[in-house]
Amino acid sequence: MIMSTKNIMQRVRSADLAVSDPELKRQLLAAVERVLDHGMMLLGPEVEAFEKKFASACAMPYCVGVASGTSAVYLALKALGIGPGDEVITTPMSWIATLNSLRKIGAMPVFVDVGDDLNMDVSQIEAAITPRTKAILPVHFTGRLCDMPAIMAVAKRHGLLVVEDASQAFGARMNGTSAGGFGDAGAFSLNPMKVLHGYGEAGAVTARSASVRDKLESLRYLGTLNKEQCVDIELNHKIDAIQAALLSVSLDWYPDWAGRRQANALRYAQRLKDLVVCPEVPEFPDFRNVYFTFTIACNRREDLKKFLISRGVEAAVKHPILMPDQPAHADLPKPEIPNARRLVDRILSLPVHEKLTRHQIDYVCNCIREFFQGEC
Repeated sequence: MIMSTKNIMQRVRSADLAVSDPELKRQLLAAVERVLDHGMMLLGPEVEAFEKKFASACAMPYCVGVASGTSAVYLALKALGIGPGDEVITTPMSWIATLNSLRKIGAMPVFVDVGDDLNMDVSQIEAAITPRTKAILPVHFTGRLCDMPAIMAVAKRHGLLVVEDASQAFGARMNGTSAGGFGDAGAFSLNPMKVLHGYGEAGAVTARSASVRDKLESLRYLGTLNKEQCVDIELNHKIDAIQAALLSVSLDWYPDWAGRRQANALRYAQRLKDLVVCPEVPEFPDFRNVYFTFTIACNRREDLKKFLISRGVEAAVKHPILMPDQPAHADLPKPEIPNARRLVDRILSLPVHEKLTRHQIDYVCNCIREFFQGEC
């Protein structure tokens, strides 16, 4: 029997975006002050410095900072020449930005089912390839890496491009290669909710070739050359200099943030593995996920969510609607994705951010144990 958590209720937030560390705050304010002092608010030295630092962290030759993670996915696809008439194999499980970006460039999404890790089931990719297939767009969902070696092998056999949607997975790595460093390009969201976060909307694209880098730089500036001659009809996707300056600071702090999330995920997995389906938490140096969310799977998901919220725990479902089921995309053919449809009704994200204490994680675990013991 376990003691009820009702009398010791805490608030466990899904995110804590306040800057409470005085040294971090000092560094962020100094970064802003440098931009204010020289006045180059659009692109400029801070953007260039951030791009070099980010590319180095991903072990990719090039990086182009952009306005958001959505811009990153959209521009990565467009810069690689993917467009109307092209089919792109992707996953049904992601935030809608992935699918909207695909369709805005005129490409046709081809959905394959997911595995129990919520990522693309690699075994289904080859059967989905047609003469119109141009690329594979894997999504590292919840910060867990897809099986990129297997995906790259399929792409190589069939001469396909690979664009990684690594929006939730900066810093995840496998066998020495980081998210965004496997394919032809990688797209990242760097908004305040992400593990590597800015302090507003921001994104980045990693690129393997200089020609793609040059195309990205043109596209983010309304499709112009030398900021004047328009050669592509495009909108504004520039990253702000102040965001780039703040992100350069975040890059220095990131290892600590990621390490804390890793430790939090491991504690959850150890305490909950007999109650719910937990993501694996590798404990060896050549493989690391980053846990943008700690997403469990269980029966009676909605009941558990309500119970946790009643106990002050901000549990959430990310995302409750599969991309091909969104109303805006009702014209798409309905794919055969039984595992995704099964899992989307069972997944629940628990708070895992770096500011959580061990006591808070234990409280969440005790709440979940109380819920399931109450069923007996």
